[in-house]
Amino acid sequence: MDARMARFSGVVGEVVDPLTWGLDLEDEALTGYDDETDPTSDRFVRSYRTFARESFEVETLRTPVAADAVEDVVRAAASGALVAPLHADIASPVEPDTTQTPRGTSDFADDFADYRSAMQSIVAEVDGVPLESSELTVDGTARPATRVRVRDVAAVHVALRGRGLVVTGPADLVDRVEVVTRPIRSLLHPPGRR
Repeated sequence: MDARMARFSGVVGEVVDPLTWGLDLEDEALTGYDDETDPTSDRFVRSYRTFARESFEVETLRTPVAADAVEDVVRAAASGALVAPLHADIASPVEPDTTQTPRGTSDFADDFADYRSAMQSIVAEVDGVPLESSELTVDGTARPATRVRVRDVAAVHVALRGRGLVVTGPADLVDRVEVVTRPIRSLLHPPGRR
């Protein structure tokens, strides 16, 4: 983890004064895996939650996204945001679920088949929506961006110097929230004082 953090040193995206926008910082994580061919493999993610319990994420990609891969990155972010609520609805196979359904107790395999079907439907819906050229204001400057909007969720990618930034969440917030880049630091778990 320390080696990955060292490779990730530099600036990362975050929302300025989240409470102003009705956001609560819920998690910060360095996610992904080491894959030089996938620009999304190393990400620093700040996850926020709106007061209405909607998810809002600012992902900083360690490396820039090639022009021919931006569409995949934006569509994957939108699909992930739409699929996220399904993750809470599927029971783990090691935890017995005694909830009664029309067929009796719910079955993990049936739930998983339903989940897969829902995922495929969401991905197909996202793939059917045209990409938009737009702008995203980062560090007070409007920058060219690629955006996809499905239902009330938007995902936007903007290229930064040496990095990529993806902002995903309720479309009205994505359009208004003030995003800045600052040196990487933990807001949830600041280092202890010495």
